[in-house]
Parts: sequence; C-alpha cells; structure tokens
Amino acid sequence: MVRVTSGAFHEKLSAGNDEIILNGPPGDLRGHILIGNNNNDTLKVKSLPLSQDQYLRSTSGNEASLHLSCRLNPGEVKMVEVWHQVNAATAPGTYENTIMVGGEQRKVKMIVQAVLDIEMHPQHFVFTGSSPGTVHTAVFTLVNLGNIGFQVPEVKHVAALDMDFICRALGMGTRSSGLKNATQVLDEIAKNIQANLPDWANAQVEESGQLLEPGGKMLIHLHITMPKNSEPSKDYSGNVRFWNQELTYSVKAQ
Repeated sequence: MVRVTSGAFHEKLSAGNDEIILNGPPGDLRGHILIGNNNNDTLKVKSLPLSQDQYLRSTSGNEASLHLSCRLNPGEVKMVEVWHQVNAATAPGTYENTIMVGGEQRKVKMIVQAVLDIEMHPQHFVFTGSSPGTVHTAVFTLVNLGNIGFQVPEVKHVAALDMDFICRALGMGTRSSGLKNATQVLDEIAKNIQANLPDWANAQVEESGQLLEPGGKMLIHLHITMPKNSEPSKDYSGNVRFWNQELTYSVKAQ
C-alpha cells in the first residue's frame, strides 16, 4: 500500500474537473472532492498539497495542505470529505487557492464564515463591603478569539441578591401563626420576598462601545454600586453577561 501525502505520491491521483469548495469557520473548513486511483497500487490518501497563501496559512504555520482520509483500490473513484484550517483571525469572505493532483492544478474555493467568540479571565470576583453606595470594581481581560470585531457591551444594572433571603422568606412564611391554608402561606412567603428583595445594583463599563479587533486583548473595568437598600451585615452575589460569557461576583459583609 502506498501512503499519499502532500509531500509524496500525490501524482498517482486524479481529482476530476470540478472546483473544490470548502465552507465553514476558520478552524473547520470542509468540503468534498472526487478522487481517483489511476495506478495498480492500493493508495491510502492523507493530504493533498495546497498552494501557499499569506491570507490562508495553516494554523500550524507548516506547509498548507488539504486533509482527507480514504483508501483507494486500483482504478477506484470516490467522493470524499476534505478539511482545512486557517488562522483564526482570517476575515470572513471567499478566498481562492489551488491544489496539485496528478500533475495538474485544481481550483479550491474557501468560504470563511464569520465567527464571534470571546474569552474573559478571570470570571469570578469576591469583594468586601455591602453597605449601600459602596462601589466595587472588577478588572478582567477580554480576548477576541473570533474573526470579526467585538464591541464591548454596555451594562447599566446587575442583580445583587442576598444569598439567604429566599430561605429566610420560606422559613418565616411557613412559621407565621394564624395562617389557615397553603394559599395564605404562599402569600406570606411572597410578601416576605418582596419586602427583602434588594434593588438592582447600578453598573458601568468604562470601555463600553470600544471595538476589540480579532486576536486583540483589552482590560475591562466593570464598576458595581451596591443598591440603596443593601444591608452591611448581609452577603450578596450576582452575575453579568458579556455576549456568551458570564462573570459572577460575591460581596461579603465587613
């Protein structure tokens, strides 16, 4: 059996006359190719040589190639899947390239789709001081892993919940005297939750509206102001969503 790679024996193959089209995000461009074995040897095909292009470099930086995996008996022709990876920051669009198969060039069209992907670190913060009006600042790194710009979102308010208020409301509601039925008990629990539910905490992102380019990093400053009805003796927690990422925080009483 002969092993065919981008560096050896690809001249033993044929690839028909159709244009090869790959489609997908930069890390997973996929398509199909009609490939044939014109020889008397059984071929195991692993990769085909792809012409170098500064905009479509492979993720490893090595010689570019189309990857596939198939076994061809002498004279056999198959339609098989091919795949390729390019730099994650490659902009969306249509790119053209070529492969060399059987001593002839075949056109390869790569349609790179838009990818919006971010990463935050760290994603959890612990602060001390739950008095009304206390301002806490979370500083984290935002990384754009996609291939289009990401606009830093605006955050105006976030939840700051007393970690124990629901348990406390359940306990006080079920223990209240003079309640005759389940409806009255539930009403009492609801009243207790409403009376002890903290207001929204005001929030502000200093970098709101700025554009983070693909591959870029940015320090983000998120300011959280404790609500006016928070209590210095209680602990609070909350979360903030940035696109598909979530930041969580806890505020401990002094």
